[in-house]
Amino acid sequence: MGYKGTQNMLHCRAFPVLLLLFALMLAGRRAQAAQSPYIYGIFGYDLQILGSNDDPSEYLSHISAGAGPGWVTATVLVGTNVNNPPNFGIDFTPLANQGVTVICRINNGYFPNGTIPLPGDYDNFASRCTNFIAHSPGCSIWTIGNELNISGEWPYDPAQGKCAYVTPASYATCFRKVYNAIKALHPGDKVLPAAPACYSGPFPAGTNTYGPNLYPYDAMPVNWVQYLNQTLVAIANTGPLDGIALHLASRGYACDNIRDTSTIPANGQNLSSSFLVYKDWVNYGIPAGLRTNGLYATECNGYYYWQGNDPRDFSQHYYAGWMQEVYSEINRYNQCAFATNGPIYRCVNMYRWYDPNNFNIVDGLGESDPYYSQILADLDEAAASKYTWPTNNDMLLAPIGLNFLDPPSNTANDSVNPCNSGAYTYPGVVPQDDWVNLTQGGTGTSVDCGGGVTATWTSTGGGTHTITSQLIDGGNFSLMRGYLDTGDTSMNSVTISGLKFLLYDIITYTDGDNGTANRVTKFTLSGTGITTISKYVQDAGVNFSGTFVEADSTTPGSGAPAGNYCRFHNLRASSFNITSKGDYASDGHPRGPFNALQIVPIDVRPNLLNPSYGGGQFHCFLTGATNINYTIQASTNFVNWTSVSTNPAPGQLNLPLSPNTPYRYYRALFQ
Repeated sequence: MGYKGTQNMLHCRAFPVLLLLFALMLAGRRAQAAQSPYIYGIFGYDLQILGSNDDPSEYLSHISAGAGPGWVTATVLVGTNVNNPPNFGIDFTPLANQGVTVICRINNGYFPNGTIPLPGDYDNFASRCTNFIAHSPGCSIWTIGNELNISGEWPYDPAQGKCAYVTPASYATCFRKVYNAIKALHPGDKVLPAAPACYSGPFPAGTNTYGPNLYPYDAMPVNWVQYLNQTLVAIANTGPLDGIALHLASRGYACDNIRDTSTIPANGQNLSSSFLVYKDWVNYGIPAGLRTNGLYATECNGYYYWQGNDPRDFSQHYYAGWMQEVYSEINRYNQCAFATNGPIYRCVNMYRWYDPNNFNIVDGLGESDPYYSQILADLDEAAASKYTWPTNNDMLLAPIGLNFLDPPSNTANDSVNPCNSGAYTYPGVVPQDDWVNLTQGGTGTSVDCGGGVTATWTSTGGGTHTITSQLIDGGNFSLMRGYLDTGDTSMNSVTISGLKFLLYDIITYTDGDNGTANRVTKFTLSGTGITTISKYVQDAGVNFSGTFVEADSTTPGSGAPAGNYCRFHNLRASSFNITSKGDYASDGHPRGPFNALQIVPIDVRPNLLNPSYGGGQFHCFLTGATNINYTIQASTNFVNWTSVSTNPAPGQLNLPLSPNTPYRYYRALFQ
């Protein structure tokens, strides 16, 4: 059957000289066509320092070269004087014309004037916002104010002699006035509330200094996720919003800072102290009724200065691999969130390209940038993964990997973690970094693999044990070091449930500690809608050496080919069972070691390429999932479609087409 979203469309008119218009039409994406599908971005274009090197074109070019057009967070202050200047705006169309999506943060001002004004000026602020927007083509996403859970962002009130706490209710009043004013001008624009700061609050009353002046401020009574939650509830009580802006940060720029699970107490909650704050925003900050809104990470960094010498910790600076791990983690989250109807991060914009306050990636003054080249090299590697924010099931393309370990006393040796080694590498035949390290072992254990997918396994042969004399690298050697084992006649069994992939392969890994004996492992795959099949892999008495070798055979016994993995292709079932057992052993003691299991989704999205016309036929080349049939349909009006052929990909299509046909559109649908 056809699947919504997995189609490609061609438009043609059959003249002797053929005119062809080639267009991708993925159902479900048209409403978001103005937004980049890729999640990579940068904070740049601070319009108060424009002309002082705050032009991230170089950074954006790396995103474009590796993936496609990225995102930019710009920022501007507009104040509350409706006459100063009367026609102030910025032309963002040079960015928009490159496919870059611009998010512009509109501030009232900066300390001590506040990123939103005092309540008496909310109407004038709304007027200034719309005046700026009316003269700023090329941008249609706006955030109002910034980090209002920080005292330095609150406006100073001379009447009170302090910077008063901006309550969620007060911010909601300001936001609604600005929102309504913008919508009256541009109904299709998106207006987002201010992003709160990570890790800020609660805190007591105190005093900020600015030059010789002292500015007392109120206490902040709630933590960061509570402030977000209360603010969003207050806004929702007054009307709609169009998305949620968030700020992300890890406590340092090492790869492991992204995976850090440590917490800190904050006003009655234990919250992430590092990058997993991105989940806290979702789990504790966003009310259930607002979880269909898109998430926009308009700022992201490692909390400290990228280039080092941060007075809060002089030892902190950028380390290789951090950038890749950020985007890999967000992509992994997005895949799971889409599968479980959670909110999706559409962008993660690094903070920031140029900054006079030292949070810069590039030094605009021409001074030494010791980590600049590494940052851009890591961006290149991250962008090469082409992570997109998913809108259809055919975009769920992140593999699921299960790594079976040694007993708990040795799990550190067998855990897969690319951060463990100096070389930043992803393990597996299909490299991935988010392997589930199964430390529980034993029988009947069930784990959540994310996205509603669960794994249950039994190992009657006694759990796991060690491959000897192997490197401990957090990568391929650690992946192959531990395994579920069997006895002479017993088997291991693994059941996976809750899969939402449209099409996928299964890779099973095997390599036992078998001394000099040759042993053959039999893997058997079964399940509803699956034709039961067994494959055989011979472990020829040699431990894993760092190279994966496929054994693709249904031949049992001593004639089975040597290797350390096998692959089952083109599966569609939402659940399956796979067993391993010993089939043959030269020493009379067969074993069926099961080191790891990988579920690899297949990209089923088709393309119709190289169109031409001749001899009464329309010609094009179909690409898609290998050896999978696609239905080719034709239409003259985009409404009524007729199936004209069924063809496997990849392959040449030659479809009858009369020269007198005025227009015809073709599309390919995954069956």
